[in-house]
Amino acid sequence: MKRFFKIYFTFWWLPPLVYLGLLAAFSGVALSTWRPLVVAANCLTGMMGIALFGVLAVSIRHFIKKQWGKGVTGLFLIVGCGFATVLAAGFLAFATMFDPDGFADNLKIPEGIEIADPEQDASEDSEAAALGGTDELQDAVRKALTIPGNDKAEITPDMPSLRKAATDRNATLMEYVEASPDWHVFLERGNRFASRSWSYGGEPRDELHGYISDLSDTAWFQTRCLLCLDRKQWSRYSVQHVEEGKNPVLPEMTNGNELNESRLMVECGGVWVELFEQSNNLERRVTKATMDYLEKEFAEFLANPKAAVTKARGRSRELAKRLAGTSTHGFRLLTGMQPGIYTVAYSLNPGEAGSVYLKAFEVTQGTPLSAAPLEEKSKTRMTWSSTPEERFGAKAGFTIYEGDWGKPYAARFEVWFDPDSGSSERKLAERVFKIEGWQH
Repeated sequence: MKRFFKIYFTFWWLPPLVYLGLLAAFSGVALSTWRPLVVAANCLTGMMGIALFGVLAVSIRHFIKKQWGKGVTGLFLIVGCGFATVLAAGFLAFATMFDPDGFADNLKIPEGIEIADPEQDASEDSEAAALGGTDELQDAVRKALTIPGNDKAEITPDMPSLRKAATDRNATLMEYVEASPDWHVFLERGNRFASRSWSYGGEPRDELHGYISDLSDTAWFQTRCLLCLDRKQWSRYSVQHVEEGKNPVLPEMTNGNELNESRLMVECGGVWVELFEQSNNLERRVTKATMDYLEKEFAEFLANPKAAVTKARGRSRELAKRLAGTSTHGFRLLTGMQPGIYTVAYSLNPGEAGSVYLKAFEVTQGTPLSAAPLEEKSKTRMTWSSTPEERFGAKAGFTIYEGDWGKPYAARFEVWFDPDSGSSERKLAERVFKIEGWQH
């Protein structure tokens, strides 16, 4: 052993060579799930630490002996070993991020049954969006962003119509929000929330958690407008609570995505409004434009609440026709930004108040797919009528985690209805689709 260490510390190139060899071996086995290789990877981690200490020790030894050239070379080798370690760690992090789970490796798509393909989301089609136009709130926000911002972040959270509607006509307001295609009403942790969608080509676009971003050359912002219908905070972030009214408020500013960020919760009597903005300037132009639009929308609602609900239901029926397309089924799957990410387009009528959501199963073996997250993300409040022929439209985005990109398999999707009455849940529709899992 003494002879080994003498040889090991004599040659300046040996310790870094051993370290790099161990690093290469570790990188080769670190992603394995086979237990012997997992144990080997853990052992290699300790050996790498000892080897790296050896590189440092050899450099110090050369400096003590006044072998300046070898000492400096040793320092460069330490830096090189560190750089190689960073590269290996980056590779492992990336490989882990997109680590195939092998779920679909041996699955066969059965023959003799009707299997549909997910379709393109019309709201993601730029040509369709140009033909159908955009919605008023989106136009108001984009117009506000054309005016140069200033350094005055102060706002006045004045939305008296929303406060009055939420306080005096709360039940009718809930009917209106649930019926309106502009609002996506969902339940989380037992509480109701409604995120404000932006429409493209006449269809609302489902955005991840309701966040709307534009990081293009013409605009640079991210925003979110959320109604907390049960006055419970959705966001797990720290949110600044303020009271609706005419008193000016200075938003608490932070930095997010290298932009000025604010998170305000405006308490409006029967509901709370969570307003999120990231933008270049301190002036909260997006927040102001959103509040102005909300005041306009709910002032129109207050003018004739029943007529507003009737109009919202009519728009939901029109949306159902668009979402159904040529299909006679109660729902379709739409493709998302990556394989495994989808949007469900509901076009149905549950016949009573409640929520709809999805269940999914691999066809050949009946394995449940992403059960808990699928129910949570696809669960949506649906408007309804006692006329079975009528349909109403809604959209919700979700992710299927089982499977890998480029390995399609057949999955049966079922629409389930959870009634407010407390009666048993029931299945409303089912279809089989060819899907892929999101590789993670």
